[in-house]
This record gives sequence, C-alpha cells and structure tokens, in this order.
Amino acid sequence: MKEIPVSEYSRFLPLAQNSPFCRVYPMSVTEGRQSGFIYTNESESVVLIRHRGNFTFIYGTPEENDIREIHELILSEGLKFLCQDNTLADKLLQYGGVELVMRDAYCYPNDKAPDIDIPDGHSLRKIDEELFNALTGRVVPSFYWKDYAEYSKNGKGICVMHGNEPASWAFSAASSSLECDIGIETAEAYRRRGLAFIAAAAAIRDMLPEKRPAWTCQRSNLGSARTAEKLGFVKRGDYFLIRKPL
Repeated sequence: MKEIPVSEYSRFLPLAQNSPFCRVYPMSVTEGRQSGFIYTNESESVVLIRHRGNFTFIYGTPEENDIREIHELILSEGLKFLCQDNTLADKLLQYGGVELVMRDAYCYPNDKAPDIDIPDGHSLRKIDEELFNALTGRVVPSFYWKDYAEYSKNGKGICVMHGNEPASWAFSAASSSLECDIGIETAEAYRRRGLAFIAAAAAIRDMLPEKRPAWTCQRSNLGSARTAEKLGFVKRGDYFLIRKPL
C-alpha cells in the first residue's frame, strides 16, 4: 500500500466522519489534530487511517493482497487493526502471528461531569509540559501525541497528585473537533483508591461542553468498564482489535 502525504489527509475526512465506531481516532488524524498515517491501495478503493497510538481503521472492501499487506503491517510495525467485520478478522487470524481482542465503546449522554471529592493530601493539576514528559506507564499522553506542542494545542488532561507525585491521570488519547476519547491510568502504588474516577471526572469537566467524552476499553478490563459506568458512560457497541500478541 502507498503512504499518502500529510498535505492530502483532509480529503479523507468524509470517510473518518462516517466511521461506524471510534470515529474520534481517524477524525483526529484527517483533521490534522494528531499525527498518524494514511495508506491506500493504488486505486484508493481501500484506505487505512492509522492514529499515532497505532489504532488503525479500514474503509472499503479489501482484496486478498490488501489483507496480506495489513497483516504484514500488524507484524512489522505493531499496527493495532480495528474492525467489526467477522470475515476480515478471521482471515487475518488465519495468516497467523496475531491475536483478536474484543473491545467495547462507550458514549457519554450527560451534559455535566460527575461531582468529585478530592481526598486530603491530593490535588488536581493540568497535564503541563513537565507532567507530559514525566508520566510513565502503558497509557500516557506521550504515547498518543507526537510532542507536547501537539498535545497542548489539541489535547486536554488532568492528573491527581499526591503531594508532588502523580497518582492517577486522565487525558484525551484522541481528540477531534467533536469528541475526546479518554485515556486513563493510575500509578500502581495508588490503585483501588477511587483516584481514576476523580481524574476522569475532572477531565470530563474540562472537555464539556466543547467536546463529547468517549471511552473505550478491552472487554476483559472489568475495572475500566466499572469506572466508565460509574462515571455515567453507556455502552454503545463493540469491535475487534487485532494485534501482535503482547
């Protein structure tokens, strides 16, 4: 597949806008808010939109050679392929070396964020450049954004601090003109204290009313699902994630 120049990304925005699920990710790339890649076959009958976080969406009906190229991108570049097509998912699994993970997508039907009580010794801090570069873990802003300049222009995020130590954080892992998908993590020493709820509620408060919050997680991540439901998110669909095994 050929790689499309960044200067041409905007012409693929109509495809992203009509995504049946998680459209915030392809929209963020085609709107130029977050870095990513767009690939097509020669005729542009098949389009892949890949977010910086490696979540990748397909448009069109791929033929055998297109599917093999997608499979190779999963293996060689760690692409995380998202779809709702059982036949396509089965084909990629048949090629081997990949696994399928079920994920759920949630929407936020409310117009205000949940109320929060901040525990003694804790405080809220916006994710500034120092925190952007300092936060470590599996779900951190630096994984989803090219640099702080890109994040500060188009992203939002809140960190629950315990003194001077980051305890839990929630931020826009993807941000389009319409939505923000929330990425969230709690440092291991601070888990099971309700801090993820506080961080996410504070982030939702920061996002509304300009943008609608969204939430996605692996179906096996019961803690994330419970937090989403406690915040007021409602499940609206599911999809497959196909990736190299961790």
